[in-house]
Amino acid sequence: MNSFNVSARGELQIAVLVETMRREGFEVMVSRPEVIYRMENDVKVEPYENLWAEVPNKSLGDVLQNLANRRAEITRMEHQAETILLEATIPTRGLIGFESWLINTTSGVGVVGHLFKEYAPLCGEIPTRGNGTLVAAAAGVATGYALDTIQQRGKLFIGPQDPVYVGMIIGENARPEDLPVNPTRTKQLTNVRASGTDKAITLEPPVQLSLEKALEFIAPDEYVEATPVALRLRKKILDPSLRKRMAKAES
Repeated sequence: MNSFNVSARGELQIAVLVETMRREGFEVMVSRPEVIYRMENDVKVEPYENLWAEVPNKSLGDVLQNLANRRAEITRMEHQAETILLEATIPTRGLIGFESWLINTTSGVGVVGHLFKEYAPLCGEIPTRGNGTLVAAAAGVATGYALDTIQQRGKLFIGPQDPVYVGMIIGENARPEDLPVNPTRTKQLTNVRASGTDKAITLEPPVQLSLEKALEFIAPDEYVEATPVALRLRKKILDPSLRKRMAKAES
């Protein structure tokens, strides 16, 4: 399997390249975008950007909290009639996924723009994702019976009759840790029936991730699998036992 690094201006340019390759028949796996670091005077530095955001008054608290988690420094705040204009300095890696989050939080009202400022020393760790994932522990075809139980743990990315394989990410866990699940489980049939034992299965529509949102969503130990016919998320290490051993070795 061949691998190569792609330098681009944000995850959107990467998404455009991968989408073009998909339409030309290529199958690729893409890791989470990373910023380009440098060494200046024996000090590791990273890129910073000027950020401008216009948000409604009711969303100000959530936006400020999210920017703080992304190591942004607010430099100016201007109150307008129904919106607030923010200016901040933020590490480029803190911008990954921020635009999508802002659009969802402000119901499409928020506006954001950013421009490269400078390279400066590292600002510290920035959390990539608050929630874990639901990872398939069995290969086969997903069943409505299994997904009905699994959807109580979080949001699903697949529906009934979708093919799955071991290590494939089928949803977002409501909790921070990754959770192995079996989406291929079927109901055991017997000759005994009792009133009230059977219930109708009602599944929530699966979350449809675009290529750009998928790149923003994945963690450093995950891939986006892009083929001409499908977009899937997966762990870099598919085998769950090996994944656990590698996690223990790193901790």
